[in-house]
Amino acid sequence: MPSLLGHRSLLRWLLSSALLITAPLVAADESDLEHVTLQLAWYHQFQSAGYYAAKHQGYFREAGFEVELRHGGHDDYGRPIDPVEDVVFGRADFGVSRSDLLLYHSQGLPVVILANIMQRSPLVFLTLEEYGFSRLEDIGERPISVTLPDVDARLSAETLASFHRAGLDLEQLNNQAPSWELEDLLNGTTQLMPGYLTDAPYFLEAFGADPVTISPESYGIDFYGDLLFTRAALLEDRPERVEAFRDAALRGWAYALDNVEEVAELITQYYPTRNARYDIHFLRHEANKLRSLMQPELIEIGYINPSRWEAIAEVYLELGMIEGYDLEGFLYQPPADNRGADLQRLMHVALGGGTLLLLVIALASYLLMINRQLRREVTRRHKAEEALRELAEKDGLTGIDNRRLFEEHLQQCFAHARRHKQPLTLIMFDVDHFKQVNDSHGHLAGDRVLIEITQITQQELRTEDHFARYGGEEFAVLLPGTDHAKGLLVAERIWQANRNHQVASDAGPICYSLSLGVASLDERDRSPHDLVRRADERLYQAKHQGRDCYFGAANHLVSK
Repeated sequence: MPSLLGHRSLLRWLLSSALLITAPLVAADESDLEHVTLQLAWYHQFQSAGYYAAKHQGYFREAGFEVELRHGGHDDYGRPIDPVEDVVFGRADFGVSRSDLLLYHSQGLPVVILANIMQRSPLVFLTLEEYGFSRLEDIGERPISVTLPDVDARLSAETLASFHRAGLDLEQLNNQAPSWELEDLLNGTTQLMPGYLTDAPYFLEAFGADPVTISPESYGIDFYGDLLFTRAALLEDRPERVEAFRDAALRGWAYALDNVEEVAELITQYYPTRNARYDIHFLRHEANKLRSLMQPELIEIGYINPSRWEAIAEVYLELGMIEGYDLEGFLYQPPADNRGADLQRLMHVALGGGTLLLLVIALASYLLMINRQLRREVTRRHKAEEALRELAEKDGLTGIDNRRLFEEHLQQCFAHARRHKQPLTLIMFDVDHFKQVNDSHGHLAGDRVLIEITQITQQELRTEDHFARYGGEEFAVLLPGTDHAKGLLVAERIWQANRNHQVASDAGPICYSLSLGVASLDERDRSPHDLVRRADERLYQAKHQGRDCYFGAANHLVSK
């Protein structure tokens, strides 16, 4: 749960004041600082801004550390740097990694997560509009370069999970290890590569390209992004030092998000970026994107949610990537709110400087405000939980279920239908020539089309039906207790209602049509994704038959 940020901020302000008064008395001697190394996950940029801020604002020094920040791109021999390997083998004390860390933990590596920095993963798969596809299912024989087993030293569980969910045979892919160079995508060496949402689309657009992003979240893969970790032995031997480092790092992140311009200038001055394109304009852009992934307005920076980690572990289990998991010892739980530590530091500073009056004022102010903060906390947490649930389960544009929630409903309905021998039908549909709508009327008008399709379609559904935006302009409708004949009738109503609808725009009404595929549960279906695969195949049969129709079986095509 998010903590009481208000009273912590108060204590930190009072502590800062005390430090200013007593600095000559308590300043750390250079020889007293403990030298530690933090291995970053990538090259220097705003992605690691909190650690630069913690160093240059003196938060690490206040905690007794002299910190070396190492970039995490490639070493002098061109080999990718692995933060997990460096931390486990003692070449670094702390590291930055991603949700893949759970895989290493399940394999017996002694790693401990100290803080989740990005609440949402920035990883996406990049292609260009000119290559003519926007789904992993359509890769075919195209040349791609993604981090899959046997081609890259750095495992990407998100990539592997997404490709499995898309039903792809990894051995049949034309895949090479990624160079992470956007030029490879621009010149056609590859037609799909991994990248971060925070930077890659920005640079592709600067090159004049039209990037297309495919998100793992579209395949029900919703992992954390960058996280701070250490090795278990360090935490066991020196828990108070690990907590001090963690607290200083999180203070740095709070400062970086509140002082973007200053920290961006700091990066350009002190930390060599990958190349000249990573200039101050880019760093500002990256900071804005990073805030949307961290969601500091909703969640305390660094907050670790055990339930969410259990959900991530279940994805790994489902895909056979791990045989079991135990989160105990893997997820660090800091002392409650650090209130005792903050007060202890304040008392030490005040008494050490002979400013007992400052301590009395601090305590009085603290006690005066804590009741007010507590009264607000229940309401704030409730709103935050509701907002998080909305972000996790609903599509941001249309307000209907997102693919992640749809996958959950699909699993539940499939199991229920099989167990009780009841029918289940799935309709998959998308908008015909949707790119032309965007090109002719603009993306805002395209968004309006998707919103109104949602509204029109919902009128044809029951309350027990599950309606989701599956990805891009593709939608899914799950009909529990509905056999194939009735499912075809629902598909016809959806098709006809949307054909008769027009969307108003400044340039005049926008007409559109849908292509639909319908599939029903078969006793031969081994998993829910067999049902999805058949519905998707029939959707594309409808496309191949000229669009503006629905397709339900080998001999069942209805068109205008």
